[in-house]
Amino acid sequence: MKNYLLSGAFLVPLFSFAQIGIETSTPQKTLHVNGSLQVVNEINVGGNATTAGSAGTTGQILTSNGPAAAPSWQTLNTISGTINGAYYVQGTTTASANAGQTIDVPGVTYTVTVPAGKTQTFLFTIIGYALDISSGTTSQGVFTLLQNGTKISSAYVSKAGIFSNSGLSGGLVNMPVPVTFLKSVSLSSGTYTFKVQYVSWVGTASVNVVPSTFAGYNGDTEAMLTKMQILVYNN
Repeated sequence: MKNYLLSGAFLVPLFSFAQIGIETSTPQKTLHVNGSLQVVNEINVGGNATTAGSAGTTGQILTSNGPAAAPSWQTLNTISGTINGAYYVQGTTTASANAGQTIDVPGVTYTVTVPAGKTQTFLFTIIGYALDISSGTTSQGVFTLLQNGTKISSAYVSKAGIFSNSGLSGGLVNMPVPVTFLKSVSLSSGTYTFKVQYVSWVGTASVNVVPSTFAGYNGDTEAMLTKMQILVYNN
């Protein structure tokens, strides 16, 4: 009989106050633990009176959703402020543009998808060369970055003609002046294709050149390829 009376005595405050305090007489939440907590098995969050909460999946972390909202399990590279991904592409074959002509730079195109309900910031770094190795004339033009066919950034590039040098027969010719440019853009959910183009202003110039005719060429086929790196951050 004594055991029943004790059980009833403990149940009274539970129903009266709807809060339980462990090592505290002034619980601030439904369950208030003033001390350490050991969880031997899974932690479930969310759910309701008839549905169990989620235990997440391997590798996910528990993040807060603010006051009066259940926390949620999230994959690390989807959390705001983290890097979602890093992508790199570089040019493939050589392509030429005459004065006034615009061409796609072969190989420097990339398509990405921003997940539903998310926004992401894209940081671009692009480096390019444009030159005509068939003559000693100068050329100039512009590399452009396009998003779904619309220009979002550009940078001027040129090639100098002839530099006389007494130490070299004929001097240095066809000296490219490379350009590196940056761009940042924030985008909502959707699919986006980014492409690099070259437009020639003066002279005929080629992109993705393999400089095999240059004095001292050592077989480096990558040296003058156009390159694009994309870092994607979660907002």
